[in-house]
Amino acid sequence: MQNNTTTKPLNQNRMIDKWLKKLELTDWTIELEQLNNNQVLCDCPAEDCYFIGIERNFENKSAVIFYDRDLTEEDVIHELLHVKYPNWSEDQVNAETKTLLNE
Repeated sequence: MQNNTTTKPLNQNRMIDKWLKKLELTDWTIELEQLNNNQVLCDCPAEDCYFIGIERNFENKSAVIFYDRDLTEEDVIHELLHVKYPNWSEDQVNAETKTLLNE
């Protein structure tokens, strides 16, 4: 079976692979790209200032998750839902993320 993640910390790869399977996205390749803290600008308190986002390529079925702090399971679910349901609003993605976390 193909590993659909880049060579980042093993726990992140396992977590992403787990949710690729659960969300039926195993035909997608997901890469992770860690950003430096100085690449993220925000006007909020330091503890609330972080970036996690996803860039999707639907033609190639590939995506890159950008992050500047350790990824949580909630982060992974949230970003992969943006792949599975590209037309969903942020509110819909947030609600489904919470539902899936509580299963």
